[in-house]
Formats: sequence, structure tokens, C-alpha cells
Amino acid sequence: MTAYEVAYKVFLSVIFVLSVVLNTTACYTILIKVKKKELAHLFILSISFTNLMESIIGVLPQIITSGKILSGSNSLCIASGFVVFGFAITSISHLCIHSLNRTVAIIYPIHYFKYRKRFWYRAALISLCYAYGFMWASFPAIGWSKYDLDVDKKRCSLDWKLTRANSLSYILSVLIFCNIFPGILIAIGLFKSKKVIYRRRTRSLGQNDDNKTNFLEKHYLKVFSLSSAMFFITWTPYAVVSILALLKIAPPALLVTTSALLSKLSTVSNVLVNCFINKSFKKHVFSIRFIQDIVKKGTELKKTAHVIFLYKD
Repeated sequence: MTAYEVAYKVFLSVIFVLSVVLNTTACYTILIKVKKKELAHLFILSISFTNLMESIIGVLPQIITSGKILSGSNSLCIASGFVVFGFAITSISHLCIHSLNRTVAIIYPIHYFKYRKRFWYRAALISLCYAYGFMWASFPAIGWSKYDLDVDKKRCSLDWKLTRANSLSYILSVLIFCNIFPGILIAIGLFKSKKVIYRRRTRSLGQNDDNKTNFLEKHYLKVFSLSSAMFFITWTPYAVVSILALLKIAPPALLVTTSALLSKLSTVSNVLVNCFINKSFKKHVFSIRFIQDIVKKGTELKKTAHVIFLYKD
């Protein structure tokens, strides 16, 4: 095994461990600790579950096996590509619709508070994300393009080499409807939300401001901005790969590997942005008995080390 392969597997291992720990913690916290579950909580729970499955099914096999196993089994390659690609597009769909929900909450708060607690509204939005994701994943399995061993031979992915005549139309459709279109919706939502909040702040100058409302709006913008930035960081490289494939230029193996690693990084960035920068969520996390024990032991070790250091002096 070369140094490059070792570094690649170490990086994947770090992503896998962080993703499993953080997303499992997020799911447990929302299910057990959060008593009043709002629409945002359910979306974050669903995103965390999706990213957890993406890590277990997509990252773990890459750590313990090699692409050669997939290349030797066409059915295994199709199954692997279908599940991983399906969860990836489902994750993008969640981010897109969750961003639109944030935009509606900021611009049309009355409409948002009217519908957010209705079961059919919650179920429809979350179900739409899974249906949209696995709809696109099913097309290569039934003949529109195909799943094939990736350019860097480390995983099964889309037919970037366009070995089938209809692969070009499929990759173009995926680029538009699973990458560019969600990115545009997220960018427009962020722009309109910022515009509305800044306009409200301008109107409220010289008046008694609602500190709670200002704090919530600032938090929404902070999370919205970070979530949008991470979306473009983690998924833009695959857009570049798609464009190269459409131009019938073979994507470099290093670019494909980098794109795959960054997309896997989204399984960690999503939960960090949506959960662990939230003060109220962190309070729920630190109320977990296991976490409390770890913090307590860490504090005791720190005190012991400090005493030893003073004794040596």
C-alpha cells in the first residue's frame, strides 16, 4: 500500500468516525432529549439519518475493501452505486428544502407557523426528499445510463466515461436538477432572507428592538450562510467533473477522488452546522449521562495534570 493510499484511507476513517459519532448523537438527542419537536428538528433528524446511512454504506466499504471487489461484480456495483447515490441526492434535497423552509420562516412567518405543525405538511416535505433522491438513483439501474467503476477505481459511480449513448443526457440532467438547480434555490433563499432581515433592521432603527427576534434572525442567517457555503464547497467539484464529462474530456483521477472525499465531508459538515453550533442543542447534548461522564473525567484529568505540573515546578 502506497503512502497516498494510506493517507486516503486515514482521511476516510476520520470522516467515518466523526460522521457516525456526530450523526448518532444528533439523532439520539433529537429523539430522546428534545421534547417539543418542530419541523426544523425533524428535518435535521432526517438529514442526520441520511448522512449516517451514507457513511455506513458509502464510506465504510471503501475503508475495508478496494474498488477491485466492485469491478468483479456488476450487481454489487449497481447496488452500491444506487444506495450511495440515492442517499447523496436525498441529502442535497434535504438541504435545499430545509433552506427554503428557513426562507419562508423569515419572509412569511405567519404562513410558516400556520403549517409547520401539520403532520401531512411535515411528512410530505421529508418524503419528497427521499423520493426525489432515489428517483434519480433508480434511472441508471433501469437503463438510463449505468453505474460503473469510478475513474479512480475506488468506488462505483456514474458513467463519467459515457460508455453508453444515453449517459450524456443523464449526466446533463443530474448536473442541472441535482446540483445547479438546488444551488440556485439555496443561493436565492439566502439572498432574499438577508434582504428581508436587513430591511427590517433598517426600519427598526430608533425604535425599541425585540432582542429575542434579532437573536433568532442572526442565528438563522449564521446557520443559513454556513450551510450554503458548505453546500457549494462539498458539491461544486462534482459539477466540474460532470461538465468535463459532458465535454467528453476524461476527468482526472485526482479530481474525481477529491470530489468524492469532499462529498463525504458533507456527512460531517451538515451535522456540525445544523446542530453543534446551536447553543440549545449543545445543552441537550451535555445533559446526556455518557457525555457528562466524559466531561467529568476530562476535567479530573486536567486538574491532575495541573497539580503534577505545579509539583514538578
